[in-house]
Amino acid sequence: MKKTKRFVAYGVLAAMVFGMTGCGSSAPVSDSTAQSQEVEGASESGTGTTELTFWHSMDSVFAEITEKQVDLFNSTIGAEKNIHVTPVFQNWPGTDALTAAMSADDVENMPDVIQLYSDSVSLLRDYDRTVWAEDCLTEDGSLQKEDFVPSARASYSIDGRMIGVPWTASALLLYYNQTYLDQAGVEVPETIEEMASILPVLTEKTDAQYGLNVRVNQYELENWIETQGPEGSEFGNNGNGHNGYITELSCLTNGTLDNFLTQWEKVVESGAYKATKDSMNEEFAQGIHAMVIMTSSRIPTISELVGDSFQWGVAEIPKVSADDIGGAYPSGSGLFMLDRGDEAKKEAAWEFVQFMASPEAQVMWLEGTGYTPVNTKTQELDAYKTSMEEEPRQQVAYDALMRGGERVIPAFVPNGSTMDTVIKDAMVAFGEGSTTKDETFQTIQEGCEKAISDYYRVNPIEE
Repeated sequence: MKKTKRFVAYGVLAAMVFGMTGCGSSAPVSDSTAQSQEVEGASESGTGTTELTFWHSMDSVFAEITEKQVDLFNSTIGAEKNIHVTPVFQNWPGTDALTAAMSADDVENMPDVIQLYSDSVSLLRDYDRTVWAEDCLTEDGSLQKEDFVPSARASYSIDGRMIGVPWTASALLLYYNQTYLDQAGVEVPETIEEMASILPVLTEKTDAQYGLNVRVNQYELENWIETQGPEGSEFGNNGNGHNGYITELSCLTNGTLDNFLTQWEKVVESGAYKATKDSMNEEFAQGIHAMVIMTSSRIPTISELVGDSFQWGVAEIPKVSADDIGGAYPSGSGLFMLDRGDEAKKEAAWEFVQFMASPEAQVMWLEGTGYTPVNTKTQELDAYKTSMEEEPRQQVAYDALMRGGERVIPAFVPNGSTMDTVIKDAMVAFGEGSTTKDETFQTIQEGCEKAISDYYRVNPIEE
């Protein structure tokens, strides 16, 4: 399916120029303020322009869209307000250089704006150079808190205050081969138990080698934990680390991990489940798997790989229990600002961040990606409506994110990479039948508790 190229009208963006406000400002930038910015920025650029550095970790098509967004800002709002943004790629997750600069308070080698993922937010939550987005919002500003998808807004909030601004979001989805489901005479499953029951049927009545392929990492496990119950559940204590620090995993004591493993055991025992991940996109497109579970950002890739070879669709991931809230939390990133000792740069950074979260910038993600716009006003644009007509499967991701509300959000886990490895290894062993449900629970418990303990031994919480 070819995507129609869409361009944002300059007139719309020009109107935005006078609606955006700088951090700490309550009105559009005046002539005197603009002159002040020119003076303060001149020492760096030599042209009276405030120069900003933006670190991001986007590659491939995502990098292309990021570049288009930055170019559009520079040619419109940036040109009007004498701001120029230079994007700089940092290897994922983009924190190595920042950590080094922070440790030495090396302001010269810090960015003005940085893209971070949820597991890196803890790096900035107590840093004195962090510019909190909440402090930049104004009643008459172009960007309002209620503009965001609730779970995306809550994903970058601490104690109800936004530390960063949502930028990209996707949802974990079930991809299914509709042709295979029709051949087997089964429906898209709504619960894990239903899914487990149809897996052997799919391998018996179709050419699929496996009924399901997914490697359960922390991301997948956290989604199944948090979408349990009628209002969602905590993966970690203190509101998943958003109302304090995660010092223990709530899922170990509130029954949600045990609930999930009990149901997942049925998937394992089906004999039609692949627990490891190789080339999931290609294997699904080749008909090796009847169903796979992965992020909605793969929708364009799957569409291109499958072509017309079979009918396929996406659905929300099966619930642990039928009465669960379901849905998914936003997997993606936010934009965070740093105070480098220059007020003009802080003002300019907020202008840039507001633009990147605006409907006009957010709709650009629909051109070639499965990212869901974080700004709900994006839906009012014709480009959004056209995109949904071209690829209606993208709407499933949006609906999944909205279903979770403000409770289903990424956890700010300490020692995230270690914890992810613990969970991944334990779930692969369980999925391959080499460990029992109880042994898997114990392995996750001991490994994650040690990861948390090790983290706070080096990074103690200051009272």
